Amino acid sequence: MAARKVSTGDEEAEPFIEEEEEEKLHKGMGWKRAAFTMMAEIVGTGVLGLSHAAAKVGGGLALAFLVSFGLASLFSSLLLAAVRREHPKVDSFQACADLLGGERARRLTALCINTSWLFVLPYYLMASAHALSVAFWWTDTCYATWALLSVALIGVPAQVRTFEGISSLSALSVASVAIALLVIGVELVRGGQKETDASWSKPEASSVWDCFDAISSTTFAYQGQSMLLEIAHEMENAPRDFGKAITASCGGLLALYSMATGLGYYYRGARVAGFLPDDLEDNASKTLVGLMLYFHVAVTYLVNNQPLSKKLYELRWGALDKSRVVALRWFGITMLLLAWSYVVANAIPWFSAFQALMGSLLGAPIMFLFPVAFYVLDPRQAANVKHLPTRCALATTGGIILPLTLGVGSVAAVVGLSEAWGDGAAFACVPGGYDG
Repeated sequence: MAARKVSTGDEEAEPFIEEEEEEKLHKGMGWKRAAFTMMAEIVGTGVLGLSHAAAKVGGGLALAFLVSFGLASLFSSLLLAAVRREHPKVDSFQACADLLGGERARRLTALCINTSWLFVLPYYLMASAHALSVAFWWTDTCYATWALLSVALIGVPAQVRTFEGISSLSALSVASVAIALLVIGVELVRGGQKETDASWSKPEASSVWDCFDAISSTTFAYQGQSMLLEIAHEMENAPRDFGKAITASCGGLLALYSMATGLGYYYRGARVAGFLPDDLEDNASKTLVGLMLYFHVAVTYLVNNQPLSKKLYELRWGALDKSRVVALRWFGITMLLLAWSYVVANAIPWFSAFQALMGSLLGAPIMFLFPVAFYVLDPRQAANVKHLPTRCALATTGGIILPLTLGVGSVAAVVGLSEAWGDGAAFACVPGGYDG
């Protein structure tokens, strides 16, 4: 099967988009399934650390961050939808960078995106291990053992090679995290306020670094733009429905995040755990929450694993097909990524600190740099860029929000992670950093 090559100047780039007549591995998703897939990828477990972030800055700033960064996420995602509408062959950030900026831009983008996916996998394995420890709270099983069990459980469904193939799981995943948050909310209300120091105002002890740490956590909670173009590529009618799916998923995210943040901070105050389920009483409800969260996080791992495994496969062997050889090679790649995730998840087992670092260092450029750059570089958007409101929004996103979240936010996250490392919990049976 022939693949189209895209010229980047003096030489042709490697094939990265299949021709329409080539056999596809999927039939296409409707916008509702696509929205659920987006939510499953974006929600992750970032929602479970937002109450802890609110405790650092107070309820007022926390709500302001949720709304403002939710709108910023919607804006940047719709920029991608606008570019994709003009270039329906584009199926990834790398392809978009190649088309609009050439080979060097493609390579730089590939490095950033693949690095992001590479480090987000250990994060989700970390969260899955802790979800199992929450579910089976009465055991003394070590964190490393839970992580190893999660590797075994995730290994089987990781062999699915398309987003369309796991889109049904994505819908169930969103439902499971919604159930978990509902149960958490009920349990927090039943238990009553444990602390009365929750406040709308900024705590006196809160520092500038705490504010940026909270911003980083919020950024990470909304970060998921890196694979929106892959999802669009597997939609049945992306030109018509891509923007609709984005809007629906962003609205759902804001509702979930606001509920989880408000309940956790109101009922647990400044001492709310970095991993919200840890604040539940040891009972059957905690077990249910842990199981629901495990399913959700495992599916989120799968959604993030699929594009990275596909990129790695194509880098070495070219296009995917349905042969047994491809299945064996895919198995090797997924197992290698699971092994990598296991090592890193045990080396950096601090949920809230790792979440903040991922949000600032990797999430910020993916959310605020690439979509803006693609939109500005696209000659077919030139007329829209000239409009004053659009120019102001682009300048605010790329010129103000990006430097603050990427630069100052990364410094704050590194400071927090270095403090966590001082506890000496790497590769420990009971890791630190979850109890706030």
